[in-house]
Amino acid sequence: MDIKQENIGDHQTVINNESGTVNIHQGKQYVDLASEDNLHVYKEISQAEQGKFIKGFIIACLIPAISLIADLMQIQPALNLPIWTYLIVFAAIFMTVAAAFFDNFKIMSSKPFGENECRQLYADRLFKRTENGYVIYTHTDECIYPGCCGKIVISDPPERYNGNYSFFGKCSLAGKQHSYGIDYNFKTYPIEVDWRPIPRPSK
Repeated sequence: MDIKQENIGDHQTVINNESGTVNIHQGKQYVDLASEDNLHVYKEISQAEQGKFIKGFIIACLIPAISLIADLMQIQPALNLPIWTYLIVFAAIFMTVAAAFFDNFKIMSSKPFGENECRQLYADRLFKRTENGYVIYTHTDECIYPGCCGKIVISDPPERYNGNYSFFGKCSLAGKQHSYGIDYNFKTYPIEVDWRPIPRPSK
């Protein structure tokens, strides 16, 4: 892809990447989100709490399933209801439990990883294992696009993967217009990101 370089105004620099070109002030080529001032902890989940959730989740799903099978064997012939009505009831119970403990559910369903290895949970929420369990947190800082007073917010990655970055961010005010690529050390660079969703095949 051909990229045109343009320096506009005084004390400007250009960041080139495979996604496009962004003009920013020379003194602010990137933001370090890893500092303590930019850290916001949402919650901490101990190993014991996560273990209780997993057991409770299994019980919450298993008992209704057993009851459902038993009821189907006894009352299905009498009520003659379609099977999907029972599936809806079971799905409602499952979704209620998952919504009430969404963070725990996402951690439970995540792939195994090492202690202090950072992963994205969802949206702006990151998480990592600690000696005692898990910590859910995020990083944020001032948007460095000229004249903007918004905040850098970590977001779900674009469907059209855009560069060799670990995470991506948007501005809390300008949204996708002020986009960022974030490396694993949380150095955050302004880039152009293709946020368009990948077209789904029509049925």
